[in-house]
Amino acid sequence: MSVLITAATNSAAFQLARILNTENIFFASDMDIPVLTGKRFLKIPSTASLSFVHEVLKVCLDHQILEVYPLLHDEIVELSNSRQLFEEFNIKLIIPSVTWIEKRLNDLPFISSNLFVLIDGNICAGNMVKESLSFFNETNGVFQWEIRNGQLTFGSFIV
Repeated sequence: MSVLITAATNSAAFQLARILNTENIFFASDMDIPVLTGKRFLKIPSTASLSFVHEVLKVCLDHQILEVYPLLHDEIVELSNSRQLFEEFNIKLIIPSVTWIEKRLNDLPFISSNLFVLIDGNICAGNMVKESLSFFNETNGVFQWEIRNGQLTFGSFIV
């Protein structure tokens, strides 16, 4: 199975790639991408482009990509409106729910190396204990966590 991680010009994309359990990773960006040996890079349009969603879908279909991990705020927002389109082609957008996007995506970001990936409510990658998710109502997305003032705090893993 191939996956696509956006924000390829940012080290966060490579941090996520390290915890995913797959070797078939494509990195994408709307910016010029440096050539790195052993990495596969794809160019996608900016979210300002009217064809952004359709171009990302085309890239996925052309490269048999089944999971998309958008790491930029605007990409997550744009793609969230097209979940059904991607699902029709059996492509999973690994993004949080509309409620999370509307209420929590703009939370003050924090930098943590404690990442985890949720797909259909299951922890698929990263370092999080399932029991710690008892009050966490999300089923898909890339998240980070940290302990603040003795409390477990979750946030979006975005660039």
